[in-house]
Amino acid sequence: MKRTTTVLILMAIYIFISCSENTDSNEDPKNPFSDVTKGKEMVEANNKFALQFIEEAFKTEESNKNIMLSPVSLSLALGMTYNGAETSTKEAFEKTLCYEGLERSQINDVNKNIIDYISSSTQGSIFEVGNSIWANTKYTIKEEFIALNKDFYSAEVDNLDFTNPASVDVINNWVSQKTYGKIPTILDKVNGNALLYLINALYFKADWKTSFNKDHTKDAVFYSPEGEKQVKMMKKTDEVLYTKNSIFSSIQLPYKEEKYMMTIFLPEENKTVDDVLNYFKTKKLTEYLTNYKEEEVDISIPKFKFAFEKKLNQTLQNLGLGIAFTAEADFSGMTDKKVKITLIKQKTFIDVNEEGTEAAAVTVIGIETTAIKDNISFTANKPFVFFITEKETNSICFAGRISTPEYEEQ
Repeated sequence: MKRTTTVLILMAIYIFISCSENTDSNEDPKNPFSDVTKGKEMVEANNKFALQFIEEAFKTEESNKNIMLSPVSLSLALGMTYNGAETSTKEAFEKTLCYEGLERSQINDVNKNIIDYISSSTQGSIFEVGNSIWANTKYTIKEEFIALNKDFYSAEVDNLDFTNPASVDVINNWVSQKTYGKIPTILDKVNGNALLYLINALYFKADWKTSFNKDHTKDAVFYSPEGEKQVKMMKKTDEVLYTKNSIFSSIQLPYKEEKYMMTIFLPEENKTVDDVLNYFKTKKLTEYLTNYKEEEVDISIPKFKFAFEKKLNQTLQNLGLGIAFTAEADFSGMTDKKVKITLIKQKTFIDVNEEGTEAAAVTVIGIETTAIKDNISFTANKPFVFFITEKETNSICFAGRISTPEYEEQ
C-alpha cells in the first residue's frame, strides 16, 4: 500500500488552525470563543485560507519530501501587514485571506482573541506566540500602523540601522529566543534599503495525554513514494476520537489537559493527500472536527523530527496577493514611501516522539521601497570631447573635440 509521508505532517498544521476554539478549565476564566464577535466567521476564513495555502504550497514540493507549514503563523504575519494596506492592495489581502465581508477592526479584534486563546501554559504543555516589527531607522513608519499592531498583536517594535551588519543578528536572536533555539535564524541578511520586517514566531511543546511506551517502538515498513522504508513505529492501544469515510480515516490524539490535540488524516487505499485536501474544499473543517466518536484504536505512527523552510512569495502571488509584490502596491497605511512586499518566508521545526510533540514556526515578511531612480539624462547638444581608448591599458588611442558635428554621405 502506497502512503505518502506528507499525510502525517497535516496533523501539525491542524494543531494551529483548530486550536483557537479550545479552552482550558485551569486557565483564568474567559468568555467562550463563540462569544467573540465574528469569531466563528474568522476561524472559518482562516481554515479556508489554510487549506488553499497548504494545497498551493504542496504543489511545488517533491512528493517524497516531508513538509510542515504553519497557516496560523502566516495569517498573523499577514494580518499585521494588512494593517498597512489600502485600496486595491487591501482588497487583495481580504480576498486572499478569505476576509471578504469582515471589517479591519473585526479582523484585528478576532486575531487578538485567537492569540489569547491559543497562547497558554498548562500542565504538560506550552504554546507561545510572539510578534515583532523591525523598522529601518532610515524611514518613518506611521504611528497608527505601529499602534494597531502593538494593541492587537502585542507586537514588539524596534528600530535598527539596517546598514549595520549586526542588525540581522539582533533579529535572528529574537527568533531563536522565541522558538527556544529550534529555529535559530530566519534571515541571512538585512537589506539596507528595506523599510521593515514583520515576524511571527510560534513555539509549541506538549506531552501526550497518554504517552507511547518506548519499549513498544519497533522498526516497521513505511510505504513512501520512493518505496518501502524502515522507520521507528510507535504503538499503543487507546480510546481516542476516531472517524472514517471513503477518503480517509482519522484520529485525534490529545495532549495533557486536552487543550491541544494532534489530528491525523490517513488516506484510504488508492487515495492520496490531494484527495484529503480536495475533500475539505466542500466541507467545513470546524464542523467536521466535531464528527469524531470515541473508539478503542490500535495506533501505530512513526517517530519523526525534521526542519523545513520555504519561500512563499510565489505561493501567495498564486493565491491572489500578487499586487502586494509589485510597484502598484498600496501600503500607505504603513508609510508615505512607495513600498512592496519582497519576501515572505517560513521556517518550521517538529519533533514527534513517545512523550509528546515539540514544534516551532517563524514567518517573516520583508517590506522594501519601490522608488525608481530617474534615468540620467545625457544630451550631447553642445561642443564635447571624445576619447577612444584601449580597454586593457586604458591607452588613449584617439582624442577629439566636436564643436560643430558634420556628416557627409559617401
